[in-house]
Amino acid sequence: MIRAAIFDLDELIIDLEKIHKAAERQICLDYGQSFDSLSEDLRSNSSGRRENDILERIKHELKLTVSLPEMIKRKQALFADMMNGEVIQPMPGVLEAINSLQAHGYLLALTSSGSRPRVELVIERIGLRDAFDQTICGEDVRLGKPNPEPYRLTAERLNISPFEGVVFEDAAVGVQSAKSAGLWCIGVPNPAAATVQDLIQADLIIPDFMHFTLEIMERL
Repeated sequence: MIRAAIFDLDELIIDLEKIHKAAERQICLDYGQSFDSLSEDLRSNSSGRRENDILERIKHELKLTVSLPEMIKRKQALFADMMNGEVIQPMPGVLEAINSLQAHGYLLALTSSGSRPRVELVIERIGLRDAFDQTICGEDVRLGKPNPEPYRLTAERLNISPFEGVVFEDAAVGVQSAKSAGLWCIGVPNPAAATVQDLIQADLIIPDFMHFTLEIMERL
């Protein structure tokens, strides 16, 4: 029996990929480097990865002498400034899905690769600050997605067995993390993603949250 629904954040609940890339581009400029000189994989295929891991790779590829904590702090400041200048909207149907699951007694969790200050800023902005029973962020784990640790920790904190939880994911690494942790997984692709994500390992794929119904949970 499914007791809990677990959500990723970026590009699943809300699409902020453009802001992330703009902030990373500015960080490179701040330290006298070019974002375009980074590897194609790092520029275009970082969906689902921890922010700190992405910045560490930028630091390594560009051979920057700045400390990683300073880069993290700079990214958080840039992201907050850039988001304040944007009208941001959750993905179509996602708030209705969350409200329906909550109304029907499901435990809810958010498992994001983002840093906690940024995650809290985003969910506050879109009115989901109090929606989740547990919120797991990038700094809560030693290894990020695709490692199973993020979703294992989520299940532990929700006090559920893995087979009692279903994860909603838009990224290949997230699906891999959820399945490796023993949870069910529903893939929800982001049509605007810079790199098309392979969600084939998910137990079920729906086009978007406009197609979500509670009956889908029963199909698992």
